[in-house]
Amino acid sequence: MPVPGDAEAAESGTCAGDHALTTQAARGGERGGRSAALLEAAPAIKYKAALGVAYGAGLCVSEVAHLKVDDIDSAHMLIRVEQEGRKDRNAMLSLQLWELLRTCIDKFVIAKLIAYCPIFAGHELSVRSCVNDRSGAPLPNDYELFMEYQNLAETLGLPVGDLFKILTDAAPGFVWVADHRGNVTYANKSWCGFTGFTIDASLRHGWLDALHPDDADKIRKLLDTPRPGFSNFEMAVQYRRYDDVYFWHMVRACPIPSAPGFWIGCAVEIHNQAISREKADAQVRILEMVASGAAIHDILAALCIYAENILPGAKCSILLVDAEEGVFTGGVAPTLPPIMTEALAGIGIGTGVGSCGTAASERRDVIVSDIATDPLWLDWRELAHSNGLRACWSRPVFSSTGVVLATFAFYFAEKRSPTSDETSQMEGITHIASFALEHSHTASALSESEEHYRHSVELNPQIPWTADPDGNVLSVSSRWTALTGLTQQEGLGSGWGRSIHPEDVEATLAQWHECLSSGGIEDFQYRMRLRDGSYRWVRARAAPRRDEQGNIVRWYGTLEDVHEHRLAEDALRRAAYVDDLTGLPNRRHFDEELQQALRSRGQNQGVVGLLVLDMDDFKQVNSRFGRAAGDAVLRLFSRHLRKLMMPTEFAARLGGDEFGVILKAVDDEREVQARAMQLMASLDTYLKRSVRARNCHASVGGAVSTPGDSADELFKKASLALYSLRKTKQRAVKLFTPEIGIRNRQKIDQIELAREALRFGWIIPYYQPKISLLDDRIVGLEALIRISHPEEGILPPARILAALDHPHVGSELGERMMSLVIQDLKAWRANGTVVGHVALNLSAEHLTRPDFADHLLADLQQARLASDSLKLEITERVLIEELSGDIRDALVRLQETGVGISLDDFGTGYASLTHLQYFPVNEIKIDRSFVDRLAGDAGNAAIVKAMIQLGRSLDVDFR
Repeated sequence: MPVPGDAEAAESGTCAGDHALTTQAARGGERGGRSAALLEAAPAIKYKAALGVAYGAGLCVSEVAHLKVDDIDSAHMLIRVEQEGRKDRNAMLSLQLWELLRTCIDKFVIAKLIAYCPIFAGHELSVRSCVNDRSGAPLPNDYELFMEYQNLAETLGLPVGDLFKILTDAAPGFVWVADHRGNVTYANKSWCGFTGFTIDASLRHGWLDALHPDDADKIRKLLDTPRPGFSNFEMAVQYRRYDDVYFWHMVRACPIPSAPGFWIGCAVEIHNQAISREKADAQVRILEMVASGAAIHDILAALCIYAENILPGAKCSILLVDAEEGVFTGGVAPTLPPIMTEALAGIGIGTGVGSCGTAASERRDVIVSDIATDPLWLDWRELAHSNGLRACWSRPVFSSTGVVLATFAFYFAEKRSPTSDETSQMEGITHIASFALEHSHTASALSESEEHYRHSVELNPQIPWTADPDGNVLSVSSRWTALTGLTQQEGLGSGWGRSIHPEDVEATLAQWHECLSSGGIEDFQYRMRLRDGSYRWVRARAAPRRDEQGNIVRWYGTLEDVHEHRLAEDALRRAAYVDDLTGLPNRRHFDEELQQALRSRGQNQGVVGLLVLDMDDFKQVNSRFGRAAGDAVLRLFSRHLRKLMMPTEFAARLGGDEFGVILKAVDDEREVQARAMQLMASLDTYLKRSVRARNCHASVGGAVSTPGDSADELFKKASLALYSLRKTKQRAVKLFTPEIGIRNRQKIDQIELAREALRFGWIIPYYQPKISLLDDRIVGLEALIRISHPEEGILPPARILAALDHPHVGSELGERMMSLVIQDLKAWRANGTVVGHVALNLSAEHLTRPDFADHLLADLQQARLASDSLKLEITERVLIEELSGDIRDALVRLQETGVGISLDDFGTGYASLTHLQYFPVNEIKIDRSFVDRLAGDAGNAAIVKAMIQLGRSLDVDFR
């Protein structure tokens, strides 16, 4: 493996370690002779004997010494010792040099010398050795690899020895070092584990074989392009996993300051994000094809490809249906043999005509999981089998009026039925197909209408009109009166403007006057008022007729009804940028608007304010009144928020009960704070007027942009500010501060520490005895989580507090603690130790696992432990916020088998008597804040007494 050095050394083939040795040799100077003298004085060594040479302080060996080895002909040992200053070395270390002898086939000895030889305070000596037999065989691979790691770390100024490798192997993604020509000199364990490549296979340009061919070509072109300097590098590429499946990764690399000409880089998997983005982009591309009027067969082919990407393994077809004739008219199937659509053209739909004919005839989904046995495929089975198809799911595609337009089929090469998720995906796909087909029919109808009138009367429009050179209407068709209710006379001159929608008057007249000034052909759209007071979109087209001198003699124009086409375009635009439920701009529109605001304000040296709002206690609305009521509250909140917006503000729904407001005209945090307070107060006033929303309150987190902030960074700041409010359960406004960022970093560190503790087995239980006050007898134990850190010792749970609420890590911590406690109980029982029961705190994240009850009972049974040997402690928050009916049933099941359920810290939350009745609780632990004040607070004593009496009445123990 090449060792990174400067660019000149890399190109000339000189090892960076050799360069360092040469430099050190020069520095050794006058002491070199003493080193060589001692080395030459070393006694000969015997076959398989240890060699040890001790060097006095201050010596540096830089010459080559050949030691003769008795009984081994022509075996030579080359020892080169380099001395390098190190500030972090211990005071005085002794030079240790030993050999590991191994007999080869021809009885020669290969000596491997370990690379650390420190002897001086503040210095480190590294030894390179090379032993050749008669044929010049190189050192064993493991020693070469060790030396390359050593010299690589020292040359690049990175941690020396095992630390560099440990750090890079612990990284969640790939880590590598390469020179400016892309020659990899180091790759970490994650790279090998993912790609299946060995280290040797990855070196130099070997790593390119793991890239997707398209990405590999791009990288090779980059490597072949001369670059005068280095800069940070970032791009998304696909790497092939060991099972030949490609995954998207985000690759980032930067130059190493201490080693000119070398990069250090990393890659993190972003496959799920990339696939989600591709899915969203594909939908937008299809909608854009529809909006731009692309050919319907091209749109349907793109939709089939999109569906096949969504449902891996599927091959899709869309068969068009003539509902009036009841026959298939053709279809599209880009990845199926043409015969699969051609054979059905002109075939009548009906039961027994495969899955598609049956689906179109019976107007229902037809799922055939096994074509070989399903009677619907009796006459078509051979066609399917000959093309390798074993299952077919078909859905009819309806128009908005319920007419069957087509069928959408999903074929598979194996027998299978759809999952619930696949059924949902099919529904969304066919919805897009319905929209595209109906839009195509509308466009076709409009096109047919245009062609009809053009051939009937040359470009004779629905409503023809003429105007003089100044734009005064001279004549208009009688259809004008029938459509608008205005007389022909009222439409002459400029009277036609009375039929324009008030919102379109200014823009329409401006376009018409521009047309009159330029003398060009005009084509524009506006809304025209009809006789019944409604409005429809019309397309106005005008062209001038000129005399021989080029002067305009008269204008000729037409009005064409394009209402349906315009509504379809608006629907497409709305689908891409508007939230369906609230009518506010959606997250996509919000992101684009925020990026634009940051660019605009950045050019003017200004700032952008961002507010993120949510509704406290919104979950209670859904739980109490149902999802429909929750949707109504969201629409109400959105309507009021829209009313409160100023012209320089932009509001959007980000998802769930979360909304965003961009403040484009603010100067500092004070203005952002004041505007946030206004919005919160006004929204709370509006919400209190609603019976169902009166308990909801707006909370606002905000942030002000700083130079260089991206849209994602600014949004993250505002979200962190809002999150800090949620943790304190305050209903207020909070702007982002550096302290919030520090706390977030601490939270991330706590979660990462918990992950490391789980990975390396640092989690241990500490047991706290539970003493009976009646007789001082130990009645049980309480298991408390601790971390046995190899460097910091025993750490309290406060060091991983954030991880306990993490949806995944918190569950893993609970699972690990439960496993350790059960192991300890089993061991105590085996040696005759009686401890009673052990109480274990259970987090909400662990409790909400659907299989936690079954898993716990199975572990107890496997350990042959009684169910009553374990007691689960849950908090009031778990009762109020997390428990569903299924979780309650699981707790009841555990309680019935003997597992105790204890409610911890009772009195500090909001649990009501209803919760105590509804949920299975054997024991209630009164919070310590009540117990500590029993002696000096009569009121507090009365509360505790009442709690105990309540527990007795409910047959619940109090602790």
